[in-house]
Amino acid sequence: MLCYCGSAQPFAKCCEPFILEIEPIVQCEQLMRSRYSAYCQHNISYIFKTYHPSKQEDNPYDALENFANSVHFIKLEVHEASQNPLEGFVKFSVSYIQDNVLYQFTERSRFVFDKRWFYIDGQLNDGPSIKLGRNDLCPCASGKKFKACHQHKLSS
Repeated sequence: MLCYCGSAQPFAKCCEPFILEIEPIVQCEQLMRSRYSAYCQHNISYIFKTYHPSKQEDNPYDALENFANSVHFIKLEVHEASQNPLEGFVKFSVSYIQDNVLYQFTERSRFVFDKRWFYIDGQLNDGPSIKLGRNDLCPCASGKKFKACHQHKLSS
């Protein structure tokens, strides 16, 4: 299976080793991609523990879980990434479906290194939202109608 993060690499060789803590994260882009993959898998514990400890109270486990369980992420596109030894930034775009609506946003995430990389915060810019009809093509690019693809998966 290809990785959720869109790297075109197998999941087992891309984000999974980070999520399972088999390999250390050495670049903040790896953390951002693995957090996206964890959202796709509904791995809330990974998402929660990769928040900087100073931000965990503001991002409670239950709220993360409720969000992850109510959406289906369909696309990640990384635009740029930069880092120095203590801080890094990744600009990316995400598309996801929630309640038959396609949402898109761009974020410039900030990461800090404190014995390991943590997500600290980001500047979010919402894109247009699009109501999806049953007979529309699914935005996941499967070529199927929405009713036969993610509408069905989201209502299961």
